[in-house]
Amino acid sequence: MQLITLTFDLAEEDREAFTASAESLLSFWDDRGFTVSLFQDASHPEKFTQLFLTEKSVDDFTDVIQNDPETRVAFESLREMAGHVVISVMERIV
Repeated sequence: MQLITLTFDLAEEDREAFTASAESLLSFWDDRGFTVSLFQDASHPEKFTQLFLTEKSVDDFTDVIQNDPETRVAFESLREMAGHVVISVMERIV
């Protein structure tokens, strides 16, 4: 089991557009074997964490982002809005 996390900050004016984009891609990711969740820090509303839980490899995740035009645009848009995105990959050990 893999847990891929994206941690980033979004300005207030970008939050609604990003949330709508993330929501529109939920079934897309689900069809490819990724369960996606988006969390917003309750104390710092500009801070977000997006989780991708999957049995697939990180290479599969990267392949989807690079080869699907809609997903690529969404990730490029996120990078532009957030400026800095921290990506972590964790593997389940227990």
